[in-house]
Amino acid sequence: MKKAKYILFALIAVFIASCSEDIFDQKNLFEKDLSSYYRNARDVDEALIGAYSTLALDEGIGHPILIANLKSDDAFAGGGTNDIEANAIDQFINPKEDIFKAIYDRSYQGIFRINTLLKNFNTAAFEDSTTKYTKLGEAHFLRGYLYFRLAQVFGEVPLDLNPELEYLPKATADEIYAQIASDLSVAIEKLPAVPFASMNPAENGRATKWAAESMMARVYMFYTGFYQKPDLPLVDGGSVTKEQVVTWLEDVINNSGHTLLPDFRSIWPFSFLGDEGIDDKYPFAANVKFAGDGSAETVFAVKYSNQGIWGTTGRLAYSNQMSLYTSIRGKDYPPFGSGWGIGNVNPQLLNVYETGDIRKESTVINQAIDISGYEWNKDNNNFETGLYNKKYNAVLVTRDGQTMGMYYHLYSGQNQNNQLWNMQDDIIIRFSDVLLMAAELGSNSQAYLDRVRARAFAPAQAPALTYSLENLKQERRRELALEGIRYYDLLRWGDAQAAINSANNTVDVRTAGVPTKYTVSFDPARAFSPLPESQIRVSQGKLLQNPAWQ
Repeated sequence: MKKAKYILFALIAVFIASCSEDIFDQKNLFEKDLSSYYRNARDVDEALIGAYSTLALDEGIGHPILIANLKSDDAFAGGGTNDIEANAIDQFINPKEDIFKAIYDRSYQGIFRINTLLKNFNTAAFEDSTTKYTKLGEAHFLRGYLYFRLAQVFGEVPLDLNPELEYLPKATADEIYAQIASDLSVAIEKLPAVPFASMNPAENGRATKWAAESMMARVYMFYTGFYQKPDLPLVDGGSVTKEQVVTWLEDVINNSGHTLLPDFRSIWPFSFLGDEGIDDKYPFAANVKFAGDGSAETVFAVKYSNQGIWGTTGRLAYSNQMSLYTSIRGKDYPPFGSGWGIGNVNPQLLNVYETGDIRKESTVINQAIDISGYEWNKDNNNFETGLYNKKYNAVLVTRDGQTMGMYYHLYSGQNQNNQLWNMQDDIIIRFSDVLLMAAELGSNSQAYLDRVRARAFAPAQAPALTYSLENLKQERRRELALEGIRYYDLLRWGDAQAAINSANNTVDVRTAGVPTKYTVSFDPARAFSPLPESQIRVSQGKLLQNPAWQ
């Protein structure tokens, strides 16, 4: 018996010796690390998807479009009297720490992922050069866009191009914009010139050559306007000139396949209510068909899905939280759904539209026109005007006696929670913006202005409007209102103080149901937001707060 045990132990020892490498192998079979990652196109694409995911935020109040709307003259804080963050953004004050931490952190998460990818990019094997250059172009586009997002919100920020943890001081605006322009230049060079009609629908939402060319124009116009510089710098010492930007915009206009949709209303989800077969049709959208997210007019957008859930960091951002935040406060008014009511529209915006301009009713939900039985002061509304963002508001449909969110009706979801069923795209650049940027830079100015206006008044004839910079400014406001663009237009034109302060003590609002006047005082020194205080504390003294917020 004892001999049998010795034989058994010997066999076990031989087995262990022969398999020791497998038994004691520390390789993690379930997670990937740098020793085994970035080896092929699939790994690279997974890393890119991780970076794309940082374009969306769990916190709606940190959403870049909402921040820009609240700072502009087109929207007021709204929300409730206890919504400290919304009121602070609207009033250019900083009553609590880390109001802007969500967008700061999320942007640097994306930048870190791209930095890691670019450092390891050449270790990946690609089957063809087109795929390789496309992925490289997407990576550079995303880093450039994320730094531009940071620069627009905060001004000067740390410029980190390495995947290692570093505590860095703020870079200068020139250094930041040189990196943004250089990244976008790589994207323009590497991304293929595939017309919209030939794109794979499954790739909708990816960066394209057309998106890179259009984004370069937006960066150029903000930098040269706000910082009063003749050209946009590049890291290698060169520069991007106005003539180059116009060439890129003309490339988008003539070769991208992107175009204006025939009906302005069809861009926005409320037009789904005009589709045949929908109960409780919305009269304003009658005979209009929703073009769907990712239409030919969308040059670049942030995508959402029906996979949003609570309790997991990053997963709430799968649903469009901004649409929830800007929807009518506290109560459903079918066909419009409820939300937090942040960003009440300034009544002055209604006055900029001419008679017959379809964009007025497409941009603003007016309680006096669109809503029956509107209840003022739901949940202690702040700076309430009874006007809401129609472009980004929950849309409800009723089927078989059940009312639900339009996107939930289309795609289902994790549950019927109205806080999760908003899934519309955040449209970052539309083709109409491309036309108006080209017009402003002096390319076919009258023709492109007329083209945008013709759609706004169709089928009637648009009133004649001779091109001038002032008329262009008004047209951009009418066309792009509440899309997160107006505030940065005002900054680069030098018009922010006059435009924003024009509402001070002149507009009637209600706060907690009490009639009062809207008050705001724009301080040019606070054009950019304060950096997150927690990030300053952990920076080991290297990161300093923006001067006006110290």
